[in-house]
Amino acid sequence: MKQIDKRLAKAMIHKLGSFGTPPEFGIEHFSVGVEPYLGVIENEYLKDMLRYNLSSFKLVTGNYGGGKTHFLYLIRELSWRNNFITSYVSLSPTECPFDRLELVYKRVVANITPPVIHEDPTQNIPIGIDALLRTWFKHGRNDQAMNERIRSCESSSFTNAIKGAVMALAADDDEEFDAITQWLKAEDVARDLRLRYRISERIDRSTAFRMLRSLVQFINSIGYAGLILLFDEAERGMSVSSTRDKRRALDNLRQLVDECGNSRLPGAMFFYAVPDENLLLEGSGGVYEALKQRLRSSFTRINPMGVKINLEEIGLSAKEFLTQLGINLAQVFEQAYGVTFEQPVLAASMENVIHAALELQSLDISYRRIFVIGIIEAFQYIREHGQIVSAADAHTMLRSTVRKLAEQEKEDVEKEEF
Repeated sequence: MKQIDKRLAKAMIHKLGSFGTPPEFGIEHFSVGVEPYLGVIENEYLKDMLRYNLSSFKLVTGNYGGGKTHFLYLIRELSWRNNFITSYVSLSPTECPFDRLELVYKRVVANITPPVIHEDPTQNIPIGIDALLRTWFKHGRNDQAMNERIRSCESSSFTNAIKGAVMALAADDDEEFDAITQWLKAEDVARDLRLRYRISERIDRSTAFRMLRSLVQFINSIGYAGLILLFDEAERGMSVSSTRDKRRALDNLRQLVDECGNSRLPGAMFFYAVPDENLLLEGSGGVYEALKQRLRSSFTRINPMGVKINLEEIGLSAKEFLTQLGINLAQVFEQAYGVTFEQPVLAASMENVIHAALELQSLDISYRRIFVIGIIEAFQYIREHGQIVSAADAHTMLRSTVRKLAEQEKEDVEKEEF
């Protein structure tokens, strides 16, 4: 196994052991079963199709707690290694519903991240459209033709704002730069600033798609391979609260899928993750039928043009998956704490924790999430006592884990409701 920085390994273990949710960085060190998907995405898209200024859309499906966010983080790491800018957006009913594209655009530009190699968990990674502009300007500061390299985007207001921000950077005028980038972030700005830079449009529901396309076109023009957008319906349901909102969200999604067939999104790829594709497709009417037609094909190694990536179909049984995951996590834990487990003790303990996780899983809580929290507690037990975690102890540990997850789930639901 590749050597991991001790601080990164410990940060990973703490995040996984506390919540059972994937850490932002380092997940490639314990991933299981999705390598074939990643290989196809890299070879067919990141290294090929997107380089020809084409674009693509993929729907990622999997049970709640079944690894969708983990998979999106892996795509992000892969994209960075191939010189793509990324933006991971967690959709939610209260802050970022997909029926409000102006809010989605706002979150996209807030989370824009240039390619990074992140091995130090204490390192702050600058994100956002302002950080991207500063990074790009720093690397091309002596290029007299920087503004000439900014091709005209679909929105002239967007183009003018970008050029104005670059001019402010060239003049070392941080105050002016911050004021202009406020507009790019879909915030209100003073009228005199908009007049000064010929920014005639507002970023609202009617212009959000055009601004998103303009963002993609800008990134495509400044030396990066493209933009990878990762939309994550992180809750159990969709990020909409009514039938009318859902229809608007689905129509936005249909339009996004259709946009991937033209040249207005050069070098862009969209991943949209949902816990259940039926949340999108159940219903009657034109928008549902239109989406069903567009999303019905399955993505496989044989059919890389397919749309649906089903994380429940990775070719491993639940026990095989958890066994390999446990081995990988044990190696991360050993590097985090500078210990070496005795293999007979580790193997027997893992067998007991796997059995308990599969027995205690429910419709509400994935066996994967139960196992991740439980196995890290088991590692701590082995580290402390040097003994096998018995079947009885494993059940006790994991029953406590299930209670904790159920309470957390209840709190999350109440927060969304109120």
